[in-house]
Amino acid sequence: MAGPIIRNYKGGSIIYFEKDKAEDIYVLRNGRVILTFPAVDTGQEVKEDVRIGEFFGVKSALGKYPREETAQVIGSATVLVFKPNEFEQFVAEKTHLILKMMKVFSSQLRQVHKKLKEILGQSDTRNPSFELMNVAEVFYKNSNLPHAVYAFEKYLQNYPGTAYTGRATELLELARRGSPFPLNMPPLVYEGSSSRVSPETLQNIMKPAVEKSSITQGVDSSITSLYNRAHTLVNVGKHTDAMVIYKDLLNRTDFKFDSEKKLVENSLFQLGVCLLKANELDGANSSFSTYIKKHPSGESIKESLFHLAEIAELQGDRQRARMLYGKVALLPPEKDSISQRSRVKAKEMST
Repeated sequence: MAGPIIRNYKGGSIIYFEKDKAEDIYVLRNGRVILTFPAVDTGQEVKEDVRIGEFFGVKSALGKYPREETAQVIGSATVLVFKPNEFEQFVAEKTHLILKMMKVFSSQLRQVHKKLKEILGQSDTRNPSFELMNVAEVFYKNSNLPHAVYAFEKYLQNYPGTAYTGRATELLELARRGSPFPLNMPPLVYEGSSSRVSPETLQNIMKPAVEKSSITQGVDSSITSLYNRAHTLVNVGKHTDAMVIYKDLLNRTDFKFDSEKKLVENSLFQLGVCLLKANELDGANSSFSTYIKKHPSGESIKESLFHLAEIAELQGDRQRARMLYGKVALLPPEKDSISQRSRVKAKEMST
C-alpha cells in the first residue's frame, strides 16, 4: 500500500465544497477544520469541528456520491489524504476504527429513523410534507434510489399542489432514470405549513404574465422547478429547450428567497453553457462576460472564465486563451480539476 499523502492548508482554505465529486478521505493531523452542512430537519446551516485524528469525507468517498458538507480550514491545518482503496486497506486491520465509524453511522441512521417516525405520526412534527421531502432527498443523496422513488411518489400522492411539488416531480424523474442527485440543486428550504395552493401558484394566479413562456404552460412555474427542468433538458441534450427556460428565468423578479435569486443569476451562466454546447460562440462569449460583469462574486465566476478561455482557443486567439487559462489556474481552490486543466492548457498555448 502506497499510503496516504500529507497536505498542508492555509487558514481559510476550502478542502472541498458541498456537492463536489468525492474521491479522497481525510484525517486531521493538526490544526482545525470545520464541516458546514444543512441540518436534516430544518435545512439550516450547521457547523461541526473535526477532532484531531478524526476521519472526514468517508461516506461520500466510499459511497461514490457528492460531498454532503463543506470542509474549511480555520487558522491552518495538516491532513492525511487517503484514496478509497488505501483507506479500506488501512482500516481492514484496525477493528477499533471500524467500530468507531459504525457508531457514527448508526447515530445518523437513528436520526433518519426519528424523522420517519415523525412522518408516520408517531410524534409531533411541524410539517409532515417537508419532513417526507427531506427523507426522500436523504435516500436519494445516499444513492438509495428505490426508497427515494417510493418516498417521492408518496409525497406527490399525499401532498399534490403544495410547496415542493415541482421539486419532488423533478427529482422523481431523475431518480427513476438512475441519475445521481443533481449537483446544482439548491438546499431544501422550509416554507411553512403546506396547503392545497402553494405560494408560487397563488403568485402566478395574481401575475399571469409570469407564465408567458410556452415551456411553463401547464407546469409548476416556480423558479426552482423551472431551473431544475432546464438542467434536466441539458442532461438529455435538449439545449435549445433549456435555453428558452434560462432566458425566461432571467426576466424573473418574483424570487422570495436568496436561493431563488441565485438561481436566476446563475441562469445567465447556464445559458452561456448551452450556447457553447450549441457552438454559438459569440452568444456564449457574451453570456459569460455579462455574468462576470453583473455578478463579480458569483459562484460560477471561475467556470465562466474557463469557458471564455475555451472560446478564445476555438476562435484561434491563443494569446487571449493563454492569459485566461493562466488567470483561472490561480483562482482558489488552486488544486481542483479546473485549475489543473487550465495550467495544462496555458502551457499548451505557450508553445
